[in-house]
Amino acid sequence: MQEKILKAMKTPGFYPDQIDKVRMTETHTAWVFLTGKKAYKVKKPVDFGFLDFSTLEKRKEFCEKEVELNQELSDLYLGVQPITLDSEGGPKLGGKEAIEYAVVMKELPQEAMMSEQLTKGSLDYGVIDRLAKDIADFHKKAKTSSEITKEGSLESVRFNWEENFAQTEIVKGITISHQDFDFIKHNIERFLCENETRFRKREEEGRIRYCHGDLHSGNVFVYKNKIHIFDRIEFNLRFACSDTVADLAFMSMDLDFHGVRDLADFLIDRYLDATSDWDMLWFHDFFRCYRAYVRGKVIGFQLAQNPQNPTEIEERARAYFDLAKGYASTLFAEPRLIVFYGLPGTGKTLMSTRTRDRINAHHIRSDVVRREIAGVSFDEHHYAEFGQDLYSAQTSRMVYEKLCERASKYLSRNQSLILDGTFSKFEDRQRLKEVADSLDVNAYFIRCQASDDKIRAWIEGRKRKDLLSDATWEIYSKMKESFEPEADFTHHVLETGRSETEMDADVDKIIHSPE
Repeated sequence: MQEKILKAMKTPGFYPDQIDKVRMTETHTAWVFLTGKKAYKVKKPVDFGFLDFSTLEKRKEFCEKEVELNQELSDLYLGVQPITLDSEGGPKLGGKEAIEYAVVMKELPQEAMMSEQLTKGSLDYGVIDRLAKDIADFHKKAKTSSEITKEGSLESVRFNWEENFAQTEIVKGITISHQDFDFIKHNIERFLCENETRFRKREEEGRIRYCHGDLHSGNVFVYKNKIHIFDRIEFNLRFACSDTVADLAFMSMDLDFHGVRDLADFLIDRYLDATSDWDMLWFHDFFRCYRAYVRGKVIGFQLAQNPQNPTEIEERARAYFDLAKGYASTLFAEPRLIVFYGLPGTGKTLMSTRTRDRINAHHIRSDVVRREIAGVSFDEHHYAEFGQDLYSAQTSRMVYEKLCERASKYLSRNQSLILDGTFSKFEDRQRLKEVADSLDVNAYFIRCQASDDKIRAWIEGRKRKDLLSDATWEIYSKMKESFEPEADFTHHVLETGRSETEMDADVDKIIHSPE
């Protein structure tokens, strides 16, 4: 009967809407039929232990639960339709004696999927800004209870990690080296042991909620300026009930994996603005490590199923395990404050991003904060005269106050932070130094500089490439006149415009020496 249903659902005449063709896609748990107007999802009669759709009654239950849960996040879900038999014994939509059930959704263009936009490089700050607010709103409203807290408790987190390590024993030496496996396992077990009090505090505060459970770019549509988050997990409480930071960590890890760490950092910062859940910073890399490790594990399992193309699968799995190792490596690292400052066009952002990627620090750019405070678009230029509009003395004061506040929040929760801004006033640099000193954190102030000829060329060249930077040559010239010297302030000078390898080496010498 299953083959008969699938054959019927591939036919345009099966559906009530006037459609020309039907496309079928398949996952390991469902068939999805795309009609151009609606999508119909039929669950496979499978039992994987953690997921059981083996009977018609269970498939009905989980179809209804999928719609109920996802309607809290998206208007894409329309309902559940029974599939019955017509008078001639052929499958049809609707009726009373169901032989199968289908989840019915609005269909959106595949190119509107966030993962597609990531692949094309078209994802921008404006989308991430809206996404962060939507996730924050969802987490505030998501249900919690004693049962949900138990499912996402420290014991459950520990069990999930033990399961991960047990299941990846077979891929050691293939997709993850023995050394990396042991390193991640040691750091995770140590973190679980040393942070029990913090885990329990999260439980007591109600931070464990019925979250999304599978929150990554493949489960988000961005269509007509609206975010549609879908495919929330309905089939297993253990996978869906977690600390809200574990939910967010999946998305930020996914952005990081796709090479847009600037958007991942922005997502985190805007989420924190919306929730004020600053203590989540203690756990963010821990849960990013978990999400990356699970992805590496699952992709590695495909080797047995797809022996024709093992190299590509191995490389992808290794990339996730490498990311997991990077997150694990900073769980016990001493936090550092690194400030790249100087005149516009001197390479501050370039060096900030390169340093961030090497040491897994969080990067905050003053150009982004300025737009947050002004409430303007992130994805277009906002040119102004020197000291006017976005660049007025009042706005600049608010920008540097917020950066100072951020430094205190991040560093006090064991997060290394890179700040990237002009910091033309001596007092702004001094205030940051005082924050770091009060927390007994090493701070490194690195002033970027280059010749006027190089800077002029860079400023002109980045007008098209960097929509967050509004500095012109005229602005640069005026700022150069007003830039306040360091006096006896401890700082380092980085001559930019050289090879990136040379500049990286100079930065590494600075930040790996005690201040």
